[in-house]
Parts: sequence; structure tokens; C-alpha cells
Amino acid sequence: MAALSVDELVGRDEWDHVIVTQRRPFVVYKFAATLDGRIAAQDGTSQWITSAESRAEVHLLRAGCDATVVGSGTQQADNPNLAVRGNDDPRLDLSIVDDPERQPLRVVIDSNAKTPRDANVCNDAAPTLIVVAEDADSAHLDGVVDVLRVERAGRGLDLRAVLAGLLERGVRAVFLEGGPTLAGSFIAQGLVDRVVNYVAPALLGSGKSGLEDAGIRSMSDILRLELVHVARSGSDVRLVSRPVR
Repeated sequence: MAALSVDELVGRDEWDHVIVTQRRPFVVYKFAATLDGRIAAQDGTSQWITSAESRAEVHLLRAGCDATVVGSGTQQADNPNLAVRGNDDPRLDLSIVDDPERQPLRVVIDSNAKTPRDANVCNDAAPTLIVVAEDADSAHLDGVVDVLRVERAGRGLDLRAVLAGLLERGVRAVFLEGGPTLAGSFIAQGLVDRVVNYVAPALLGSGKSGLEDAGIRSMSDILRLELVHVARSGSDVRLVSRPVR
């Protein structure tokens, strides 16, 4: 497998441009789907849509970013660990990243603080930040993980405030792994800078879509993407694109 590194995905000068001009981290949105755009079957099962090679490569991309971000829906449905070298892939050669021992910050955007204290993201495999609304009761997380409070906005939290809080913590690049509702909110607010899509040669016909409500209501509002990279990843196809703005 010719693994893709973050440096190949995006130049560091682009990170710096976003940080300086928008005062937020660079955001990479990753999702894996079937040919018909499904990320889970109708019964909710999703392991595994893509190949072992693709799943291993995702850990290299995680390792190259400063934070891995998911929403509360993904946390509740999958209870992911989110640390590099998760138990779903082989031991990886992380020599291509700056510091193979460094674990990215695990971030759960959880408006109502529903993440339980015994969730996998609350273990000691990597540092964790739970982002909650200012009025949420997060007492059960005291002494377990760090908590960031931000204002509510629309259907969730103020994502620009979330990103500003991450930047203050030294996060320069975010690896957004879902779910589809959170990704839709990021895209609706123009906060995604790269899209990495692993497409498996498979069909489901029903089940969860890879993206939900991104604020696009007609073809005149469609978000066009520019393909910057296309390659094989095991039995899958890897597509990397950036929004045309």
C-alpha cells in the first residue's frame, strides 16, 4: 500500500493561510462509503465498509493532524477509541509523521454532555476534550477528561467558537471523522478545507448517507469540489478534493 500522508494531502503553507486569515485550524473531513454513498447499513452496522489498507491509512492521517473530531451521535453509535493504532488495524509504521509517539487530541462535540465517563474516548490512550453547551451538565466528566464550554447555535454548538477553542489549545489541523450531521454543519458554515473520501466497490441501497443537511437546498447552491488526488487504497478508491470557493 502506498500510504497517503498529511503532507501529501495538504501543504503546510495552506494550513498557515487558513490559520492566519480565518483564525481557525485547517479542517480535513474524512468519510468512507459504498458506491451508492452509504456509510452504514439500514440496521446501523458499519464495520467494515472499506478495506484493512484504507483503515490503516486513516490512522496515518489521524497521526498527522493535531485533533480527531467526532459528534456525539458517532460516539453513542460506535463508541470509537479514536487513538492512533486502534484495535481495528495492524501495527503501523508512523515514521512518516513528525512524532510517532504523539497522540492527537480526541474531541467529541457533545452539546448536551451525553458522553459517559466510561466511553472509549475517555480512556488513557490519548488526551480527550469534550465540547459541551454552556448550560450542559457535565459533572460526570469532572476529573475524567477536559471540557470546553461554548454557546449553542442553531441545531448544535457554535462551530467557529469550537475551532477557536481548539486553536487556543495548539490545534492547527483537525481530522473530522463524522458523523454525517456534524459534517453537514461544518460544510454549511464553510469550515471544511479538504474532503477525503474512501469509496468501497460495494452497494447497500439503504442505510445512513455519508452527509446530512449541509444547508444546500437547490442545484444553484451546490458545493463544487476540485479533485486534487485520486488513487487506489487496497480494494477501494481514495478521492481527495477541496471546495471551490
